[in-house]
Amino acid sequence: MQTSLIFCIFVVVVTVIFTRRRSSLSFLRGPAPISLILGHEYELTRQSDVGILEFAWVKKYGSALRISGCFSEEILMICDPMGLQHIMQSQNYPKTQDIRLIAERVFGRGLLWATGETHQRHRRALNPAFSAHQLKQFVPFFQEATTKFIAKWNVHLEGQPNVFNMAEWIPKITLDIIGRCAFDFDFGVLEGTAEYNELYRTIRDMFLDSTSPTAITVLYSAIRRRFPASLGFKMFTTKEDRRLSAFLSASRDASKKILSQKLASDPNIGDDKDILSVLVRSAVYDDPKKRLSEDEIISQMATIILAGHETSASTMSWMLYELSRHPESQAKVYGEISKIRTQHGYDDPLTTTHYDSLAYFNSVIKETLRLHPILPILVREANCEDTIPLSIRSTTNLENLNPTFRFPKASES
Repeated sequence: MQTSLIFCIFVVVVTVIFTRRRSSLSFLRGPAPISLILGHEYELTRQSDVGILEFAWVKKYGSALRISGCFSEEILMICDPMGLQHIMQSQNYPKTQDIRLIAERVFGRGLLWATGETHQRHRRALNPAFSAHQLKQFVPFFQEATTKFIAKWNVHLEGQPNVFNMAEWIPKITLDIIGRCAFDFDFGVLEGTAEYNELYRTIRDMFLDSTSPTAITVLYSAIRRRFPASLGFKMFTTKEDRRLSAFLSASRDASKKILSQKLASDPNIGDDKDILSVLVRSAVYDDPKKRLSEDEIISQMATIILAGHETSASTMSWMLYELSRHPESQAKVYGEISKIRTQHGYDDPLTTTHYDSLAYFNSVIKETLRLHPILPILVREANCEDTIPLSIRSTTNLENLNPTFRFPKASES
């Protein structure tokens, strides 16, 4: 234990000295860190609302600024639309190695882990399942699950106080919807089916240690980033890592069972366009640029189970929360839906055309996504020297205004 502690202190000291000697972003302005050890990383995780610090910084320093990571590491923060588009559409800014390893530990080697040509191959395999025409065919599944949810809601409220914990129930309905739309499979979580309750519980609990990390946890994560990714995770395993591993195990077990049942019921798959059918057909493509292995198919399924369900559930919960805080907006949404229902009738289900016509409701959804982004910060690193264009000029320490600036590759930064 003492040896490990001394080793960690040595790594920290060397890192601070090495980082402070190399300053490639010194020409950019930015907020002074509260702590040389924690930088801005800890305070960014402790905000009561996402964006409080960032909005203040952008207002003062511009849309491209310098902030500090742990141990005085320099970080370029980009909040500029043109700059973000340039970075996210380029292959020159891959995910960092530790982010990729986290993705692999959560999902396996699926879409969120892949980069470069592998990522393009995964995208090509999945594209047919996400066409606009195909997505419209999923609407009846949404409506069916919602009808079951309302029935549960009504039973619960009979003779009970008028309190219903939506944040507890929405993840259940979204997981069932993902099962039907993506895999033509019923998880039965809304009905309380015991078989997949363990999967639901691992999803529910997996981020308990991520939402409000302690200063020690932030430092712990920063220290292991200094090591090769696989070595760092082996040496510095956290409680969060164990929760993520539990999800990977549960999701892969569920995915293998779903895949086996799918192949047993329809070995030829046919022309079905649900995501699982598209994935299974990709395994027999002659073109290696489109073909996926069985392990990659399982990883894509694990990715969809979490990324498709958790993101939707969180956004819906935030939207309902904001509507409860703004009764006037809630009344406008209800009025807009009631008007469509009166015109169309209450017996026949609504179509995607009806949903698209709900202008105010769609604005509420978009505003929820803006105010409560699922991932408020995306981390990338440059693998080559580049010039990033900006739509909003930023003031530098040289007191001139630059519409572009040179960004060094990761090994120089």
